[in-house]
Amino acid sequence: MEKQGWMENVPDAAEVMKDWKPPRSIQAPTDASIRRMSRRQCWKGLQLMDREGKALGVVTSKPFACGELICDFHSRLISREQGLQIHQNTEAGHLFFFISKNGQGMCLDAHEERCHCHPNKSTFGRQIKHSAKRTNLSPRLHFVEDDPVILFMATRDIQTGKEIRYDYGDHRRSYAGDGLDLMPA
Repeated sequence: MEKQGWMENVPDAAEVMKDWKPPRSIQAPTDASIRRMSRRQCWKGLQLMDREGKALGVVTSKPFACGELICDFHSRLISREQGLQIHQNTEAGHLFFFISKNGQGMCLDAHEERCHCHPNKSTFGRQIKHSAKRTNLSPRLHFVEDDPVILFMATRDIQTGKEIRYDYGDHRRSYAGDGLDLMPA
C-alpha cells in the first residue's frame, strides 16, 4: 500500500488482528449426539420455506462450515427390492438406496409425509431438493449401533438464507436402485 502511495483508508494491521476471530472449529459428531438428533429430529439452523411455484425446500437459518453435520435422512428402512418396486411406480426423490455393513442392499423410504416415529414432524432430510450443479451437501452413511443413518454434511461453507441441496444420483446410468457411492462418515 505504501509503494502504491495510498494516503486514505489504509488498514492498520494491529487493529485488524485485535478484532479478528479464528473460524469456529468443527467438532466431529459422536454416535450419542447423532442418535439423539435423529430421534428428536431437532436439527438446528434449518427451516422449511415455501418457494413460489415449488414444493417446500430447506433453507439455512444460520451459517454452516464446510464439513459440518447438517441433518439426516430419516425414514422407514426397507429392502432394496421393496425400494425398486416403489421406484417403478413413484418419484425417486423420496427413496435413498445404500449398501449395509453386511453388503445387503437397503433403502430408506420417505414417501410418507410423516414417519411413524415422528408423526407430528416433517423431517428436513425428506424435503431437501435435488441439484446436480448447485449441490452444497453430501450424504454420508453412518452406523449407530449397527443401525444405518444417512447424514448430510456441508461440502462448502453455507451462508444464512441459502437453500440446501444434494445430488440424488437418480440421473446416473448406473442408478437402478444402487444409489450413490456413499462413504462412511
